[in-house]
Amino acid sequence: MVMWTAQSLVLFGVWLAFSGHLEREYLAMGALAAIGATMATHWLFAGTRDERFAHPPHSFRWAAATIFRLFLYLPWLAWEIFVSNLHVAALVLNPWLPIRPSLVEFETSLKSEHAQVLFANSITLTPGTVTVDASDGTFLIHCLSAKSRLGLEDGSIQRKVAAVFQESAPDRIALREITDSEQVRR
Repeated sequence: MVMWTAQSLVLFGVWLAFSGHLEREYLAMGALAAIGATMATHWLFAGTRDERFAHPPHSFRWAAATIFRLFLYLPWLAWEIFVSNLHVAALVLNPWLPIRPSLVEFETSLKSEHAQVLFANSITLTPGTVTVDASDGTFLIHCLSAKSRLGLEDGSIQRKVAAVFQESAPDRIALREITDSEQVRR
């Protein structure tokens, strides 16, 4: 119930920020839309959570602290996106186009579904890397260059995401090079 309330409040806040209307009827419509969207989301995705994911504590204190840590994470992610943009621009503008694409696979130490989703999206948002698949704690990532690959290997994104959700993360990630489609684990 706490997560439903928090999700509805966040959606209503977004609606309020974008609508700019403070009249009673608009506020009521926004609140109903936020509650309806929350109910529809939980109804649509009911039963999709497997027992392989660790479930977060359902307390307001945990949710508030996690949202606070997420807001601390976002500037760091924005900086990483900016730096990666510069790297990809340098690759593209270089007349020799020194790209070295690779496909790598690794196991994550992140246990919660929220942490794994944030991790996968953070990788994809960072130019030069794309999350191709994320299932059962195994990530398949396309890297544009050796530097992009090293950025994954150092584990900084995983450590930052783990800190948001108070999970453990290794110092480095052991990447496995995928050279043939038969090597992809299913």
